[in-house]
Amino acid sequence: MKKKCLKIATLAHTIYKRCECCNRVKDIYFKMSVLDAAEANYLVGDLDLCKTCGQNLGDILTIRVSTENVLTDFKFETT
Repeated sequence: MKKKCLKIATLAHTIYKRCECCNRVKDIYFKMSVLDAAEANYLVGDLDLCKTCGQNLGDILTIRVSTENVLTDFKFETT
C-alpha cells in the first residue's frame, strides 16, 4: 500500500519570503509537509513554496493544488 508522505497545503494568506525550492524572494502560496516514510504520521519537515514551484511540484507528484481559497457555500446551522 502506497502512503502519501508529501502533502501540499495552500496558505490562507500569502507570505513574502524566500521560496525554499527556487531560492527567490516571492509570495509564498504553499507549504509542503514531509511525513515519515514508515507510517506517514509524523512530520519530518516542511518547505515554503512560491506559486510556480508549488504548482510544478504538484504536477510532478500528482497532487492537486490551487491558489484560491474561496468558500462558495456557507450555511448557518442552528441546534
